[in-house]
Order: sequence, then C-alpha cells, then structure tokens
Amino acid sequence: MIPKINGLGRSFAGVAAYCLHDAPEPDDRSPETSERVAWTDTRNLPTVRAERAARLMAATAKAAPDLKRLAGGARKLAKPVLHYLLSWAQDETPTRQEMSRAVDGSLEALGLEGHEALIAAHDDTRHPHVHVVANRVDPETGKAAKLGNGKLRLSGWAEGYEREQGRIRCERRVQEQRAAAGGRGGASPHMGPVASLGALPPRGRIACRLNPGRKSPKVLQDCTICVSCRCTGPCWTVPRKRENRL
Repeated sequence: MIPKINGLGRSFAGVAAYCLHDAPEPDDRSPETSERVAWTDTRNLPTVRAERAARLMAATAKAAPDLKRLAGGARKLAKPVLHYLLSWAQDETPTRQEMSRAVDGSLEALGLEGHEALIAAHDDTRHPHVHVVANRVDPETGKAAKLGNGKLRLSGWAEGYEREQGRIRCERRVQEQRAAAGGRGGASPHMGPVASLGALPPRGRIACRLNPGRKSPKVLQDCTICVSCRCTGPCWTVPRKRENRL
C-alpha cells in the first residue's frame, strides 16, 4: 500500500474533472471520456452522483464562514480541497469493498472520517489505485481539519494496513518507522511523530532522511520539526547547542 498526498487546492470542480475523466492528452486537455474510471463513491454526502458531490462539497466550503460564525470562529480557509491516492501492488487485486474499507481507514487516520469526500477508482495503470478528494471543511462547524504530519500519519496507517493483510511490502517504510519510534523512546510507530509531546526527545530535530537540505523548520514548543519532509518517516539527529535557546 502506497499512500500519496497530491496536495491542497481551491477548486473541487477542477480536481473532480481530473478524477472523473480520462487523463489529459497534449491534444485534449479536458477529455470528456471516462474509460479509466472503474467506480465512484461518496462519503458524508446526500448523493452518490460524483458530479453533484463535487458541487455540494464546493457549497460546503463556500458556506464555511457562516458555519464558523455560528461555531465561534471566523477565519477563512484558502485551500479546502485535499487530494490523495492509495495504490496497491501490481500483483494485488483488491475488490471494491476492500478498496472502500481502505479509504475509510485512511480518512480516519487523517481525522477526516466525518468530512465530505469523493472517491474515484482508476484501472488505467498496472497498480490498482483510488483517488480521494476530501473537504477539509467540517460540514457541521465550518472549521478546517488540521492535517499536520498528514504524510506521516498516512504512512503509519499504510504499515498497519499491510500488517493486517499479512505481508509487509514496503520494508523501507518499516525501518524508518522503527527509527522514528526509537527516537521517541520506543513509542508505537503508528502514533505519528508528534502524537505525544511527552515522547519527544528534548530539544531535538526531526531531520528529513531523503531531503536533508530542506529548510522549512517549525518550532513546536521546545522542538524543531521539518514540515517539508517527504519521506515516510523521520529520524532524530543529535541535539545542537544553539537549539537550547528555543
């Protein structure tokens, strides 16, 4: 299982058009055909029609300021669209029900189980995969879901998914999760790197294994975390003296 967050966006219509139609070609940037779409589904929406679902999600995002005022907040969310996908190995043949359960598990890992979502499964590659378009706006409160460490949370969930299936297919992910757990003093590799502040090493730094040159640190109390990390798990480096000033 390989989860991949494609990013945040502003337009539900735009990402829905991509997920619900064939891939754009140089001579046809907006294809109307949908041969690669195996099936679609929705979550927390009063419809199973994909096109209507995208419009309803956009309406929820537009109504977010009013919902927030009722809930005691007022900040406007610039990018309410979350787009990610789940991919299986070439030799796997998950059923629709199995893929749907995986989608539900991934949404729960991100804290989005109560949010609106559009799902589209594609069969145009050797890897079975499903696209998930989720609304970050809570349909009841209008508040935005906090997606901090979303990649790491999905990575931990994916490892748990493979263990449930009885076969670990991504050994590197397991090794990096174990390294992260060791740095947290033996915490569970499925917790996420900042699930428990008490488990964090004092004044340490989470360094990106695959992109050590990235410089996007964010101070989290007395620790520094790389928020641009694109690998599946962090590792703790030796604390540096200058960080004692934090």
